[in-house]
Amino acid sequence: MQQAGSPLLFTYRTEGCLSIMIILADIKKSQTVMDELASQCDFDLGRAARDSSWIKLLPEKSFMVLAGESSGGVFLAYGEGEIERRPVLYVSSEGHAGRIAANLTELIAMMLALPYWRDLLKFSDRGNLQEMRRTAGFSEQDFAEEYAEFPAARKRIADSLLVPAIADPVRLLHDCVHATDCSVVAEDGWPYESLFHHFKSSDNPGWT
Repeated sequence: MQQAGSPLLFTYRTEGCLSIMIILADIKKSQTVMDELASQCDFDLGRAARDSSWIKLLPEKSFMVLAGESSGGVFLAYGEGEIERRPVLYVSSEGHAGRIAANLTELIAMMLALPYWRDLLKFSDRGNLQEMRRTAGFSEQDFAEEYAEFPAARKRIADSLLVPAIADPVRLLHDCVHATDCSVVAEDGWPYESLFHHFKSSDNPGWT
């Protein structure tokens, strides 16, 4: 079953005729899953309790912090409705923010498919899909060499949570960030910048 709004990109595994949606309670059932999401994906639910009073969305929307990352960034579910069905805004510690998934299920699926997704945004030539694909080729090789334990961890997480497959995760990330409909305003009133940076893959001297 395809998710509305993401044609041909996102396919839920099904159980009978019902789509599988990951909820926070599913994740919290397993300390192993929580630990591996934190260590392998830098998606740490334990950091969700940190002070979020500094976060102001523009335009104003209600939000809940889902998780944090080791560098100080946070993942927010914002808008109305069930927390797990709200779109997810990623707020970096470097003053960048943007929508990276339509809901919690899509977020986890994207992170497992693209554990180097932050590199794709950094070396995106301001959101150019083809540049993101080129970056993905380099990042995939680097990641495989540096994080040999990730495939096994990814399988354990995917099997435990019944994580759906994404047909084209690079395009999904590209489209989600381009669909950003709110951002964060710093305490001094300065708006956070787009998650798309101006760098290209050719700007990385290690990628030739």
